[in-house]
Amino acid sequence: RDRLQLLIDFNQTQKDYPKNKWVHQLFEEQAERNPDSIAVVFESEQITYRELNDRANQLAHHLQNLGVEPEVVVGICLDRSLETIIGMLGVLKAGGAYLPIDPTTPIERKALMLEDAQVKVLLVQQRLIESLPKTQANIVCIDTEIPTTSASYTPRASSDNLAYVIYTSGSTGIPK
Repeated sequence: RDRLQLLIDFNQTQKDYPKNKWVHQLFEEQAERNPDSIAVVFESEQITYRELNDRANQLAHHLQNLGVEPEVVVGICLDRSLETIIGMLGVLKAGGAYLPIDPTTPIERKALMLEDAQVKVLLVQQRLIESLPKTQANIVCIDTEIPTTSASYTPRASSDNLAYVIYTSGSTGIPK
């Protein structure tokens, strides 16, 4: 009985959710319900729903001022951190699509991904700027350039728009 409870009963975690809402909209609803609850913990850092939502809104506002709108791809080349989550939410709120790029990826592959995806804006941490290839993308340091004043964004995306781009590679290392 204990085995069945562990394997079956406790794993019944499927939930229905509104299919006409984006992840960031569902997140905003959660932030309204539980603003002071912890949303994300990373190592010794943590952030509440209110703080995360505010920072993502500030980033979304900044990105929209840079021309991010539906179908515009924003690269996210960040070390694992709270800023990674802020970046993903901010891009979605701005209406853009995000392209995650591992900072340890060889520079030639980063260049190929940035060019192939036609990345317009690239979010990085200040310490990673020197590891970037030459790019036409507008480079934005998420840890130093985003205004910390209250900001709102204008929702622009629909469920028909691109949300993210993921590159995989086979044995050749060429993106698919």
